[in-house]
Amino acid sequence: MNSLITRPSDALAGPELASVNAIYEEAFPAHLRVPFAELATTGPRDALHVAVDNNAPVGFAAVRMLDSVGWVFLRYFAIAAERRGERLGRALWELLPGCLARDGWPGPICFEVEDPAHADDEPERLVREGRIGFWESCGTVRLAVPGYLMPGIAGPAGPEPVLLMASAPDAARTSAAELGDLVRAIYTGRYGLSPEDDMVRRAVDSIDMRES
Repeated sequence: MNSLITRPSDALAGPELASVNAIYEEAFPAHLRVPFAELATTGPRDALHVAVDNNAPVGFAAVRMLDSVGWVFLRYFAIAAERRGERLGRALWELLPGCLARDGWPGPICFEVEDPAHADDEPERLVREGRIGFWESCGTVRLAVPGYLMPGIAGPAGPEPVLLMASAPDAARTSAAELGDLVRAIYTGRYGLSPEDDMVRRAVDSIDMRES
């Protein structure tokens, strides 16, 4: 049984933050990362909650508030490679709602997951399916936005088809209009795109409006 707790990034010392950065760089390729200094900066719309076990950082959850729609976007979530398989990811996920509540943030959480249908090969497809299986075991559901693309963050990588998932108990019953507002909030609040951007329009247009 682990003794996992969470601490905000601004409560950590330099060596502890360096450990979190190492977890971040191992878990995400360079083209998917923003500068760590940006990730670790706490503000009214951003927070980095660090999982600590026996006084050592073992993972983190980076979140951004989408205040226009009352949701939270999970930007990055990772557990140290050497500690995977110990159910620490599930434990951190279960602690996250309490972190948000203490900060006065909304409860519903949404996030992106790589789509197995667009994997480069069979091993990668299995890895992606495993990630989705983990999130579904945590009680999250897929959101029906088939045209959603993740914009390129750094380097030459372009937009990538990904799946949107959500934690809210009634997320699967979110109306098409509410889902469209959420998609716009992600693109504008997370990626800084205009609501009129072609990528935003295509994603919203892919939502089945008959579900409204």
